Formats: sequence, structure tokens, C-alpha cells
Amino acid sequence: MVNLLKEVSAPTFLLLVLFCATLITTNTSAQNQAVKDSTEYAFLPAIAYDSDLGLILGGIGSRYRYQDGMKPFYSYINTSLIVTTKGLLSFFVAYDKPYFLNTENRLQSETFISRFTGNQFYGIGNYSELPEALVDSAEYYFFNSFSAGAKFTLRKPLFRNINDSQLDVFGVAGFEYQTPWGNDSTQLIIADQPDGIDGAYTTNIGGGLVWEARNNEFNPTKGVYAKAGFQVASTFLGSSSSYFMLETDTRSYTSFTILKEITFANRLLFRNTTGDLPFWKLPDLGGADLLRGYPEYRFRDDNAILLNSELRTWLFEFPSVDVRLGGSLFTDIGRTFPNGESIENIYNDLKYTFGFGATASFFTNDFIMRGDVGFSKEGYGIYFTAGYLF
Repeated sequence: MVNLLKEVSAPTFLLLVLFCATLITTNTSAQNQAVKDSTEYAFLPAIAYDSDLGLILGGIGSRYRYQDGMKPFYSYINTSLIVTTKGLLSFFVAYDKPYFLNTENRLQSETFISRFTGNQFYGIGNYSELPEALVDSAEYYFFNSFSAGAKFTLRKPLFRNINDSQLDVFGVAGFEYQTPWGNDSTQLIIADQPDGIDGAYTTNIGGGLVWEARNNEFNPTKGVYAKAGFQVASTFLGSSSSYFMLETDTRSYTSFTILKEITFANRLLFRNTTGDLPFWKLPDLGGADLLRGYPEYRFRDDNAILLNSELRTWLFEFPSVDVRLGGSLFTDIGRTFPNGESIENIYNDLKYTFGFGATASFFTNDFIMRGDVGFSKEGYGIYFTAGYLF
């Protein structure tokens, strides 16, 4: 599935990050006692440069509210705003509220809006290496687009054991819109004319199950997480297209010690679609979130499968100022493929990337900044964003 929220992630190719931060904590417990209730704010503005986007100005802000007995938190809000000199203007806000309306239900929402003159389209089912004459083309693989959307998820616990692991059922409803604009015949997207070239919107509903058994959602070091769900869009629901989407997401974490504690983290993703989807809803791979080292949206098709593996550690800790510095090594393996493809062909054409990263935690252990460098057969990518990949 195309992740439209990628466009509002923190910028890639970071040259300089200006660290300015505030930490405001309100304690309701008595002095000299363990803090039970607190509210913490973190804000990190940044200055960056991307060869395609130009000078990038932006900021990421988070608000964490904790209360005794409420895990993983009482509420969480995350916002980001990015402006570039080459036409990207993006805003994103996420809200996460366990114990919604004083029940055991958990409400999660995401809202975004983006105007982008550097969106990328490499075709659907294009698995051959990019022609060298076109790799550095200023316009051929790029196009202008406007996107907006919102997603709401409500989770209800079905089962919880004494170790705080739990099985949830969830329902989801979402709306997304994207329209290319101001493009011409010198660009691949105009030559290919994929579904959605004239603009499309989707209204979808869905549901599924979530198994949560990690020791921490932001910085997991042990445990497992699994999610299986579906989405349905239909003209009956007001969508411009009808489709069915199946998604699974399985993650595992284990830790061991060699001088420092090291976490071995793995994520296996699978996405399948059928129907008349607009091109931007097709499963894709590439970029900071999927197959690091390949360009964003490098591969698109009916299906996508991806395995991410990482070794993570914190190298230096400064408790007096709530700062930690760490690093990671990673490899990504996966591919997209059409419906009806044989397992043998899928296995024989897997794409491989590898790389390394740096991490930093400020203000609270839940606020993590990450920089990755990924390498592929077609080049490399440099990414800077908030939070672990998974």
C-alpha cells in the first residue's frame, strides 16, 4: 500500500540539525517520591538539504502524558511541519489515546495534507534497472501532486494476560485523496497514464486483529507484535474506486549483551490488493520506510513482501541531561509482484539493501531521532526521521 504519510516524514539527506528543545514536566506525586503522573513536551526544529527538494525547514513536536497504571501512556500527540524551497509543503498530526472515554478501547488517528512538486513515479511492475541516461533526469520520474487524508482506528482488547500482553480487535475508517497536477509529456507518469492520473479519492473501512507483546512501543528490546487486517473501498462508500486490501505485519525483538545490550529486531510485511486501485494505493517499496537504498516508490505492483532486520544498541548515555546516543546495522529484503506470480519467480527476483544508522534520544526515552544510510544496486539513500522504523 502506498504510504501517503511518507511525504510528511522528516527530510532526507540531512546536512544540519539545529537542536532546540523544551521539556516541561508536571508531577502530581509528592516531592522525593517516584513520579507517577507527568506531561512531557519535546520539540526539535531542523535545517536540512535535499538535492531534489532544496533547502528544507521543518519541525517535529511531541506531547507525552503519563498516568500511573495506564500503559503505554495516557495520551500521545505528534505533529510535524515541513517546507522546502522546491515546492514541498506538508503537515501531519497523529493522536493516540488509550482508555478512550474511560474505557479499555484505544483510539488512534492520523491526518495529513501535502503539496509536492518532487513526487516520484517509476512505473508499475518496473523491475529492470533504471537506464543511466534517465537516473539523473530532473523531471522524467518526478511529478507534481496534492494529497490529503485522514485515518481513524479503534482498538478493543479481547484478551490480556498477566505479562501485559494482549489481543485486540480493531476497526478502521479512512479517506485519502491525491491528484497529480501541472505535469507534461516529458514525465513518465503522463506517458504511462496509470489509474488515478486525473485524481482519485478513496473511502475505506476495515478491521483485523493485533497481538501486542512488546516491552515498549517506542523503544522495544524484547517481545513480539503481530497485526493482520483488511480494507475495503467501494463506490457504495463514496470512493472513486473499488478494491480489497489484505495486510500483515509481524515483528520480533530479542536482546543480548556484548559489551553493550544489543537488540536484534525483525519485521515481515505482506500486502495484497485486488480491484481498480489508483496507482498511489498500490503496494510499493523504496525509500526511508520500505527498502532503504532504493528511491521512494521505486517498485509498485499488486503485492509487496518485505523483511527488515536490524541490530540496535545505545552506545553512550547521559542521564543527567536525558540524552542517549546509539547506532544500528540493517538489511532490507523484498520485492513487489503482480497477482498470479509463481513463488519461484518471487524468490528469484528479491531486492537486497543494507546499511547503517545513528540514533539519538532526547528529553524522554520515548522520543527518538534516527538517521539511516542505505545502499542498493541503484545507489544509496540518506534518511533522517523520528522514531525507529519498527
